[in-house]
Amino acid sequence: MLFTQAKGRNVIALTTAESLATVTGIAIAPAPARIAAVRVKTRGPGTQVTWNDVHSFGPDAVTVRTPDTIQGDQDTTAPTDKHHDPIGKRLLTETGQNLGSLDDIDFDETTGHIKRLIMAGQDIPGERLLGAGTYAIAVAAP
Repeated sequence: MLFTQAKGRNVIALTTAESLATVTGIAIAPAPARIAAVRVKTRGPGTQVTWNDVHSFGPDAVTVRTPDTIQGDQDTTAPTDKHHDPIGKRLLTETGQNLGSLDDIDFDETTGHIKRLIMAGQDIPGERLLGAGTYAIAVAAP
């Protein structure tokens, strides 16, 4: 699944069947390359759902078991503020070569594993992800 297709989906609590939030971004982690958390917009104080708290990432909605799975930034080590969202960030190799900017992320909606990083004219296997920060996404040189 492409992240750009997932952005904007509702987050639904299975225990209450209510819409809790809307997906706005993601946080990624290397080794292994995966989605660490999903950034959300809520009416309340929560800002994120860690991947371990996602019950299902379906074609129409993201489900979580209970409303309390939506956490604040301080509740996890995954950086999910808007400055850490990888989409649009520059991609740099470990040797400092600028490859361009990240257009999308293809991930497995069951496991959160990143299959590939997508940029104009090139796909980079997820296994090459070394790190992600506010400035750039670092990948291993080919």
